Amino acid sequence: MTIGVAGPVNLQILNWDLKIKNLPQTNAFPLTSHFINALLKRGFKVIAYTNSTEIAEPMVLESGNLKVCISRQKPQPGRRLFLFEVEDLRKMMVAHPAEFISAFWSYEYAWAALKTGKPTAISFHDVAFQILLNIPDMFRVVRWLINSIVVSKAKHLIANSSYTYNQLARRTQKKTRIIDNFYTSELEESIPEPLIKGNYITTAVQGFTHRKNVQNALHAFAQVRARHPELAYHLIGVDMEEGGLAQQYAQANGLTEGVRFLGPLPFDEVYQQIVHARVLLHPAREESFGMVPLEAMVGGTPVIGGSKSGFIPDLLDHGKAGLLCNVESPDDIAAALLRLLEDEQLTAEMTEKGRAFARASFSEDVIIDKHLAYYSDIVGRPIQPDNTQYEPEDSLHRNTIHTAK
Repeated sequence: MTIGVAGPVNLQILNWDLKIKNLPQTNAFPLTSHFINALLKRGFKVIAYTNSTEIAEPMVLESGNLKVCISRQKPQPGRRLFLFEVEDLRKMMVAHPAEFISAFWSYEYAWAALKTGKPTAISFHDVAFQILLNIPDMFRVVRWLINSIVVSKAKHLIANSSYTYNQLARRTQKKTRIIDNFYTSELEESIPEPLIKGNYITTAVQGFTHRKNVQNALHAFAQVRARHPELAYHLIGVDMEEGGLAQQYAQANGLTEGVRFLGPLPFDEVYQQIVHARVLLHPAREESFGMVPLEAMVGGTPVIGGSKSGFIPDLLDHGKAGLLCNVESPDDIAAALLRLLEDEQLTAEMTEKGRAFARASFSEDVIIDKHLAYYSDIVGRPIQPDNTQYEPEDSLHRNTIHTAK
């Protein structure tokens, strides 16, 4: 079977053999690419549907069992309800059809997939209405409207966690199955041996926002630093760079001592920062899943997360696979940090249980099996890879699709 995957795709981490240096920039999301790679490893033919602001005409790239169809995205798509983007994606899906489509997020990629009439499963990785409540701007209004259209038309939905599922309307839950996010099998292979920990804790988040709660983490670290002046705190991600919002806040509040503001880094560098840290502090007030804590668990770094932070308590097995604390309280965060930093037995226990729980619950094999079982239920027959290897005539094609209906 040929499976289509629609969503934001990071072209740089796909398992393909294209000798092209200047790939167009896409709306990248690592999990989509890891999902595609997992299907390829199992022998499936995969057609990925994504888009880019950098191309004037639709583009098709082919390598082995993978075909990537890149549609166009115009500036400020929210002002047009993403209608151009949806239609460009739909045309590409019709011109290069898959037998089944898995769409990531309940927005433009899913809307386009539904318009093709192909059997489609749509994955929620957030809840549009909850985002709108937290960030009440026009762009989120548009996203909520698209989500409403998609949810009303979709027959088969996937929630990326029980937390996401519980936020859905009851009528939506009836057509939704819970399938958690996963970590890629290559993640464990990238852990250095022997693993030598640095004398720092780390936080990796995207954005210095109320939801991510780095403010309380900085205040907590200042308390810990007073007892352990040799300890450093590495902040990674958007707004965490030197001169960024996090550093501005730290300077205004006298909290810069021992803090390194590393900013956005490539994934490999982020992961190496995480696995060499003594503790991953994840201070977010809410997470629909929590990929960074999961990656830390796999990498052998104990995790501290919020006891009421969305899916985080479930991800940490309710305190058995990581420490839970009240992230609204810098004092409570500091106390949790000190427990791990000063108790080697507890640290070893959290590390071992965190890794074991991650492998048993969120590994690539476990989660991909659940996806394929759901797809089989949808189409009414087993989902199996084709036995023949697809070999395109050329490794690169650029196609327009003006004639697609």
